[in-house]
Amino acid sequence: MTEDELSKKITRREFLTGAATGAAGLAATGALAGCGGSTVPEEAEAEPSGQQPTAAQQWEWETPPPPIAQGDIKETVTTDVVVLGAGVAGLVAALTAGEAGLSTVLLEKGSTYVGHGGWNGVIGSRLQKELGLEIDKQEAISKMMDISAYRVDQRLVKLWADKSGEVMDWMLDMADAAGIDVIIESDIPRTGKLAQYPTAHCFMPAMQMTLGALLEGNALEQGVEVNYETPAVRLLREEGGRVTGVIAQTPEGDYKQFNANKGVILCTGGYSCNPEMLKAYIGFRGEQILTSLYTPALATGDGIKMGLWIGAAMDEPPHCPMLFDIGMVDQREALPGIVKLVRQPFLNVNILGERFVNEDQWYGYTSNADQLQPGGMKWVVWDDKWEDEVGGFAGTVCERMIDTPGAPPVKVLGDQWALVDMALEKGLIKKADSIDELAQIMEVPVETFKATVGRYTELARSGKDEDFGKDPQKLTTIEKPPFYACKTAPSILVTLSGLKINTRMQVLDTERNAIPGLYAAGNASGGFFANDYPIAAIGVSHGRALTFGRLAALDIVGGSS
Repeated sequence: MTEDELSKKITRREFLTGAATGAAGLAATGALAGCGGSTVPEEAEAEPSGQQPTAAQQWEWETPPPPIAQGDIKETVTTDVVVLGAGVAGLVAALTAGEAGLSTVLLEKGSTYVGHGGWNGVIGSRLQKELGLEIDKQEAISKMMDISAYRVDQRLVKLWADKSGEVMDWMLDMADAAGIDVIIESDIPRTGKLAQYPTAHCFMPAMQMTLGALLEGNALEQGVEVNYETPAVRLLREEGGRVTGVIAQTPEGDYKQFNANKGVILCTGGYSCNPEMLKAYIGFRGEQILTSLYTPALATGDGIKMGLWIGAAMDEPPHCPMLFDIGMVDQREALPGIVKLVRQPFLNVNILGERFVNEDQWYGYTSNADQLQPGGMKWVVWDDKWEDEVGGFAGTVCERMIDTPGAPPVKVLGDQWALVDMALEKGLIKKADSIDELAQIMEVPVETFKATVGRYTELARSGKDEDFGKDPQKLTTIEKPPFYACKTAPSILVTLSGLKINTRMQVLDTERNAIPGLYAAGNASGGFFANDYPIAAIGVSHGRALTFGRLAALDIVGGSS
């Protein structure tokens, strides 16, 4: 059963009552795609690299398609607000407009709301205050600006930091009314170069799918009209003036026009499932991506393209991707649960059998290093005592295999050894009784690999990584047979750059003027991320989406658009 089919099978009531637990419930959350595994659909795989268009050439998708004839439009509906996309940004925007008494239509091209991962990063919520979790707002802003190398609009980053807590409080009130538990993952590294802020709010039991069900239910109660399997295809804009609505396609294939008296909000996500846009905007990093983890493969940049067709401005490339070091090269598959094991800071070697980096990094940085290796891939290598070692690794929020520092390893979706056996059967993990045999199975130069393993074990015994400076706590010998290896390559979940917006969430044109009547939030919008995803602020992608979705709708409610 696919993730999409599973999402349909498990009802909103089951999510809200907690019935959708266990492996099936976790799969439906999309948490496996956000920080775990996912079978990658064929259409989501990146194309091989080829000749790039010159500056004088256009990518095919940049050219607007022919106008849709008025005679082809079967029905016209007039409403106050049209929201495109039923991810967290779109659901929050639609609910906010509906609560304010505005007639609101929500259009989504998928068969249900979108829920990937489970972390919603905010600062200053009442739950954080209740738990005594204080975050230095200016420090967090500075950290995010440093990671982006100041290639973003600091006003937008500050707006998230200032407003996200109160937006989360609004959502917490809904969760309390529905009997939904919300937790904060606070047992994370708080010091050192990989320190993280306790920003992540998780709606239990099914995380982002639980949140999606909660928001959708409240939106429906407020009279929001939700249309699934109804993709928007064209924005409607008066000549050089206001965006007045959108043309969408119904499940039956007919064109339907939605006029928006007050505004259209683009919450259509990024383009991680569009290989051509990845090439155009992410360049080398886009070409080297093994697979897209976004399932179903809906993130094709639709809203961004529609904005460009009417004159909107785009973030300057190269854009910011959210890369994960979890794509298993063999079968291009990642087994739920086992991906956390292969993401631990064990020995990494390239296909030449050489160690090439400090393996203890945020996953985006690890992915960058992997992409520079021959073939853009690596081998993760460990030995039979791994279960005794991972408890001391801690790691980032979606790499951790422990509940709290010093706790025993978590049994992620079942017994870890059973998952290892399953991966061995599928050929995703290789196993051998000697280093020589493992090298032969890996098809790497035997002598080089033996020397690499020997050197790494020597450094681990000395307690000092003189080659790459890894934390001694993450240095582990490779000496107890059997030995294991898994070939991995970077994959992408989402893209994080998009159409330029101002602090009112209005989309800007190429002269940096606001396009009246058009707003953007979430990954269809830009100005917030550059270079790499700032993992220091856990869940800030969703945190930005929900905060800016609400602010966009509130601006429309204020009547100042």
